[in-house]
Amino acid sequence: MKINDTKTATLNFINEHKKKADEELGKIGSGTKVKATDAAMMQIAQALMSDATVMAQGIQNANENVAMLQIADGVLQNLSQTTIHLQELEVRANSASLNADQKRMIESEYDAQVKAMNDAISQASYNGQPLFGRSFTTSLGNSEISVTIPKLNTEGLALGESDALEAFRESLQKAMSEIGSGMNAYTSSINSLLTTRTNTLAAYSQMADTDIAKSVNDFKNENLLTQSALFAQAHSNKLVQERVQTLLA
Repeated sequence: MKINDTKTATLNFINEHKKKADEELGKIGSGTKVKATDAAMMQIAQALMSDATVMAQGIQNANENVAMLQIADGVLQNLSQTTIHLQELEVRANSASLNADQKRMIESEYDAQVKAMNDAISQASYNGQPLFGRSFTTSLGNSEISVTIPKLNTEGLALGESDALEAFRESLQKAMSEIGSGMNAYTSSINSLLTTRTNTLAAYSQMADTDIAKSVNDFKNENLLTQSALFAQAHSNKLVQERVQTLLA
């Protein structure tokens, strides 16, 4: 009876530590400490990864809108340079030394420049959508950014209409300010999201990534205990057999 009790205890010991060794081996193989049996930890880890995924999409959205605003800003910079040339033509046309034909040539060049500006404004687009005269709101996950790119109007621009040219230049400055504010908002949000996402992934890593060194060490210990118990059990069985044979002899 005593022998059977000892054997049962030994087998329980072996099974217990073999199970622990298998669990540690499972951790090493899977690369995660978050097990389906630990529902709370799994839920937290999934929530962290979900947040990180949403933030990644928010960063992508912001980067795409920065690219769109950069295109609009580039158009505005070119338009601003053109208005400087128009102002030069205004001054040149007021020279008393010019004859009628020369003034008509200057006027023709002025009109061509205005047409080129109109073309630049109407053709400015991103992903098939016109840039000027539109408002849009971008989702960054837990926040939104709204930007308006003002409509630009070249009507009234003509040689000799200096007030109209000045009004157009002011509209360019306003549009540049709107776009600059939008770009700053997106850039600030991108930097903030990158920091938050990095911290979120670090927290997820602490929960989900296996401490390989610890798991390997634990596996070795549990496996050693199992092997030692098996060896002891085998040695015990051998002694019992020898005693039985002695009794039977």
